[in-house]
Amino acid sequence: MKRLLPTLMTLLGVALLIYILWKANLPATWGKLKQTRILWAALSLVFILIMIWLKGVRWSYLLKMQGVSYPIWDSFLIYMGSLYWGTVTPGRMGDFMKVLYLKRDRKMGLGLGMSSVLVDRVFDLYILLVLGCLGLLLHPLPNNPRLVQGVWIFFATLILISYLAFNRKTGEWLMKTIFQKAMGDKLKGRADQAFQEFHQGMESFYRPAILWPTLLTVTSYAFFFTGCWFLAVALGIDLSLFYLTFCVAMCNLVSLLSFAGVGTREGTIILLFHLVNIEEQTALAYDALFVFVAIILICVLGFFCYLAKPVKFGKDSLTGEA
Repeated sequence: MKRLLPTLMTLLGVALLIYILWKANLPATWGKLKQTRILWAALSLVFILIMIWLKGVRWSYLLKMQGVSYPIWDSFLIYMGSLYWGTVTPGRMGDFMKVLYLKRDRKMGLGLGMSSVLVDRVFDLYILLVLGCLGLLLHPLPNNPRLVQGVWIFFATLILISYLAFNRKTGEWLMKTIFQKAMGDKLKGRADQAFQEFHQGMESFYRPAILWPTLLTVTSYAFFFTGCWFLAVALGIDLSLFYLTFCVAMCNLVSLLSFAGVGTREGTIILLFHLVNIEEQTALAYDALFVFVAIILICVLGFFCYLAKPVKFGKDSLTGEA
């Protein structure tokens, strides 16, 4: 059942994409794309690469907080390579690759390595949620005032979940349950040991120094959302940076539901653009340009970064001792 659900969601995403393309005015969409101003699209790529570089700096600093020295350039290469593998593999194994690098290069245990990777991912998830909601608050939809109230309710829920997750008692129970279920039958015997390592690694982040990676996260996503806005400028789309921040954040979140966001991303961007009276063919043109610049080009560069710093991985990669 665990493997069936991702497959089902992927198939539904593909079906949704086929339906969208079947209903769409593709000649009009292609006409929009042909008007793309290349300079703005290239500038968008530069800003997205800066965002990834800053994420590499953040991960290197998180490891430094755990007493582990890891070069920023290597962190950047690993980040780029993990984006490639996270996109082309249904299991989105990019983040687990980081654990393998730490195991190989710094002899870190599974749980300890996962602690920095998890915190790194939590930063991304939270900033997408928070900046997305702030973008909506700064650019509320005129035809749905209750949406703003919903955003405040969401913030309250997010604070509650954060408290439960990072509270020592509830957090320990939650994370131990995740370890035991996520590691699979072959690794269940090491779940307790891995969790203890994880708990030890998390202790390093409960101090004021965590404010620096928080600032790096906000800065990196400021570059990312600005780069996404440059894509709108490249297509001549008149859209507020704040509202586009909300749209892209929501698209990134729903894209987790299907392989590489196929179908779910397109459906979301069409719906959200429609709310501000932007026609479907323009929304599809933006999505196509985003996929080309922020996914395909980044994947190509990520592949070469992986070749520059490869790591061996497979079904038995995490079973050996660090």
